[in-house]
Amino acid sequence: MKTGLKGAIAGLIVGLIFGTALFGPIGGVVGVILGSLLGFAIMTPLTVAYVRQAARQPLVVECPETHTNMRVTLDPDKAAKAELWNRKQKIETCSRFGGPPDCDEACAKDLEI
Repeated sequence: MKTGLKGAIAGLIVGLIFGTALFGPIGGVVGVILGSLLGFAIMTPLTVAYVRQAARQPLVVECPETHTNMRVTLDPDKAAKAELWNRKQKIETCSRFGGPPDCDEACAKDLEI
C-alpha cells in the first residue's frame, strides 16, 4: 500500500492545486477527493506490473552468512503482493542452495525491486 498511498498523496496535492485554481474552494475539495482516488487507482496497478516484471529476472544479493553474492529468484505474483502490502519478500530459489533456500532468508530485507 505504500506506493498506492504515495500516488494518493500526489493526486491529493495536484487535485487541490488544479481544483482550487480552476473552480475555487469547492473545486479544491472535489479535486482533493478525485485526485486522491485517481492517484491511488493509477499507481497501484503500475507498481504491481513493474514489480512482476522486475521479479522475472534473477536478483543478486549478498548472503549474510557467507558474505558472497548469490542469485535469488522471486515468484512474480507473490513479490507484487509483498511490495504492495509492504511485506518482506519471500525468496523462491537461491544459487547457494540450488533451489529453495534452507536458511532464515535474512538477505530478503536487502532486496530492492
